Amino acid sequence: MIDLHTHILPGLDDGASSWEDALEMAQTAAETGTRILAATAHSNIPGQDLSAWAGRYKRQFETFRRLLEQEKIPLQLASGMEIFAGEDLAGRLRRGELLTINKTRYPLVEFAMDTEAFLVYRTADRLLEEGYIPILAHPERYRCVQRTPEHVYEWYRMGAVIQMNKGSILGRFGERVKRTADSLLRHRLVSLAASDAHSPLVRTTAMDELARLLERRYGSGCPWLLLEENPARILSGEQVVWEEPIVPGGREI
Repeated sequence: MIDLHTHILPGLDDGASSWEDALEMAQTAAETGTRILAATAHSNIPGQDLSAWAGRYKRQFETFRRLLEQEKIPLQLASGMEIFAGEDLAGRLRRGELLTINKTRYPLVEFAMDTEAFLVYRTADRLLEEGYIPILAHPERYRCVQRTPEHVYEWYRMGAVIQMNKGSILGRFGERVKRTADSLLRHRLVSLAASDAHSPLVRTTAMDELARLLERRYGSGCPWLLLEENPARILSGEQVVWEEPIVPGGREI
């Protein structure tokens, strides 16, 4: 499997608190079937000094890569950031202040949980115009989506990639998030699933339970598409598989 959303680098955000935690998370990932993992530290958050942030991230990334080799943990590391939506994202990406997934056209972009839908439309549209393909992080957790899931249909049709969190479909963010995640999956609006791991004990890198649930509930092709094929395409900068959404009862979700 390939996990493109984790907070595994210590000292950068609210994820791993030490190198020991990071290595334990990496070992868990490898033992539960993950072979490639993207270290997507939170970035572009208010008050963060972007002039130095990319350099700091890269130093932590290279240190962790060496540690994985030293500890002989069979896990390949990919670069990237979880970018908080703000002004001039495309410009900051071009200048190298913010990083896409594995140096491709795919930035992982998150919004505040109480964001207004129009901000997602505007951000996605601007990035698409600049040649980027935004991966929208865990929209099932956004209140505007829980109220009006049709928004995700529109973002998907625009060309954005929809990324769902493991914990959402497993019910670890509450019943409303779980129902929303299930609806998006049933209507074929999710292109990518990831752990969004933050620690070795809670919100972990273990992905085997998610893979089994996706297969049992949505068919054998679902974990292959969301945990293998589309993540591999993103890492290589290719277009993800585009599925025609299911439109029940003539409605667009």
